[in-house]
Amino acid sequence: MVDKTEIEEAKKVIKEGELVIFPTETAYGIAVDATNKEAVEKVYEAKQRPSEKGLTTIVSSLEQAERYSELSERERKIVEEFMPGPLTLVVDKQEEKLPENLNSKFVFRIPGSELCRKLAEEGPITATSANISGRETSYSIEDISDRLLDKVDYIIDRGELDRSDTSTIVEVNNGELELHRKGPVSREEIEEVV
Repeated sequence: MVDKTEIEEAKKVIKEGELVIFPTETAYGIAVDATNKEAVEKVYEAKQRPSEKGLTTIVSSLEQAERYSELSERERKIVEEFMPGPLTLVVDKQEEKLPENLNSKFVFRIPGSELCRKLAEEGPITATSANISGRETSYSIEDISDRLLDKVDYIIDRGELDRSDTSTIVEVNNGELELHRKGPVSREEIEEVV
């Protein structure tokens, strides 16, 4: 269910460099403009997350991913086959377009959720979970610590979310597939494609 007014309001807050809590397919996440260094810094502060633990992003399409990354033929194949869906890909980023505090690579997925894709229409957004670093994942707004909520400017509340597995995270390294996190898409499925 996508509420147009809600989406527009959230996009406005993101554009202003502020934090939005939103439902992903798996849990509640924190969205900021992933191209805005100061906004990205606010996420680390709000989550009390160590800066060496980079942030993942959501993009709305393959075309958008290509504007911020350097995709090889194999990586493009993975995107075309498994996205939108529960797969996150680690690729080389276009350094000049993304702040260095986001991540050393461009770590992105195109989610199955229409709401998430709409939020990212104007550019990549962060997709990190809405919790204090190291704490339990949040499946409802009530699960989220007040310390974190105090730093947020807008919330899209969809009640209690169904618990599902977090996405598979993969990287193609020197032509070899590297699995960073097991998830709904298996290594074998990906290897068949690449």
